[in-house]
Amino acid sequence: MNRNLGSEGNIKFLQKENSSLYFLCLLIGLATGLTVSLYRYGLQYAEHLRNIFFSHNELKNPQFLLKLWLVFITIGLITDFLAKKFPTTSGSGIPQVKAIILKRLKYNSWFKEFLAKFTGGLFGIGAGLSLGREGPSVQLGSYIAYGMSNFFKKNEIEKKYLITSGASAGLSGAFGAPLAGVIFSLEELHKHFSSKLLICTLIASIASDFVSRRIFGVSTAFDFTVTYPDTIGPYSQFILFIIFGIIIALCGKLFTVVLINTQNMYKKCILPRWVKVCSVMTLSFALCFALPEVTGGGHELVEGLAKVHSTIIFLIILFVVKLLFTALSYSTSFPGGIFLPMLVLGAILGKIYALFLINILGVGSDFIPHYMVLGMAAYFVAVVRAPITGIILILEMTGSFEHLLALATVSLVAYYITEILKLEPIYDILYKRMEKDGKIEIDEDITKKTVVLIPVISESYLDNKKISEVSWPLETLVVGIQNDGVEKIPNGSTVITAGDKLVILMSENKARLLTETLNEMGTENHIV
Repeated sequence: MNRNLGSEGNIKFLQKENSSLYFLCLLIGLATGLTVSLYRYGLQYAEHLRNIFFSHNELKNPQFLLKLWLVFITIGLITDFLAKKFPTTSGSGIPQVKAIILKRLKYNSWFKEFLAKFTGGLFGIGAGLSLGREGPSVQLGSYIAYGMSNFFKKNEIEKKYLITSGASAGLSGAFGAPLAGVIFSLEELHKHFSSKLLICTLIASIASDFVSRRIFGVSTAFDFTVTYPDTIGPYSQFILFIIFGIIIALCGKLFTVVLINTQNMYKKCILPRWVKVCSVMTLSFALCFALPEVTGGGHELVEGLAKVHSTIIFLIILFVVKLLFTALSYSTSFPGGIFLPMLVLGAILGKIYALFLINILGVGSDFIPHYMVLGMAAYFVAVVRAPITGIILILEMTGSFEHLLALATVSLVAYYITEILKLEPIYDILYKRMEKDGKIEIDEDITKKTVVLIPVISESYLDNKKISEVSWPLETLVVGIQNDGVEKIPNGSTVITAGDKLVILMSENKARLLTETLNEMGTENHIV
């Protein structure tokens, strides 16, 4: 039986040592780091070209502007063609990676899709669309891992570890944040922790970060000075953190609502697709010289906000335009993420809040970068619902760990309020939209068998239950239980306990349909 498809190879994998797996994670991390670094360099060069082409001297030449507008239109049509021809490359890429891990999606022509994602992202973001580099970077890492898995004929379980490692390496290389890359994969993509998964993602993330630092240097992603202000007492600070966390949570809800509704309106618009694409590219062209701060991912905007004086009115306008343009840019399905634009929006809110404090309480200007940092982390948490990732990401991107307590406080307040608002994580929403739109492919071959590894955590639905007491999905069989490196063959009276990893045998088709449900049974406290 082919090791890549059969359950026999998967079961043997669960019992063997992992040195070869870790070595492949290292190779994937190095390859992803190089790829993502080239991607970052290309986006920086595209931004440099935009600054040149939209200089004051060039704006005085109507003929040049007409030619430049036609270039924007052409870029938009090419990027749209790539998105239609390779639908798995559309949008952020993070929901697609999640679908791959859950066995709900396959990369049919991974190398062609890899090239399309790379090129489409450079074109779309390079032409000023308000999209981030992180989503494409994560998916580029998954493409590399997918290709290496096929080349070395790895089974389904090994492939899952490798693809997750590639995704971690992608985020690590995009932001120079290796720990955030690891935590993002555990907290958002898998939503559970295992020592093997931790080691795989850590190896790949560090390798990717090593490569990116050889190219971009060892400085942090955001280059501005930020210190913890101590002009007011800690209790007053704590109250201000709570108020800010509530504001951020409400604005996070606004982001999700605007993004989803804009997607719906764009999809329902009766205009031909090419007309809609040309309209969005024309808007991007106009904003490049009317309000260039909102174009592109926004990395330079964050650094500028910390150094340049701005009025509250201008910042509110900047926030609204950036929000709407991000939602419209993402609605095109062009390759590009919402990660970095979210951080930018959080930074803008942080500066607005700081300016209010300066005007009302008379505090110093050091509150501006302080609350920008808090705003970035909390806004990410409010929208993505991944608090540990948000906190660690901003710590790594700013290099300032004295804000840890403040970051944790504001982020957890924002998380708590979004929990009250019943705000679903944005990537879960986008993943479900892929299902609804029929963008998730399912292999109908039910003859091929595979095994999946399901973790069990404390107080979950499976915890402390006998196998015979569980309402298992049809056509699934628990063939093994792992705990602390020891594997045993269970029977109906075997009690499942927290810390166990269940080895479940089923068809590949069932695995794609049921892996998410089985993971929920092992990690959530509800009856399926």
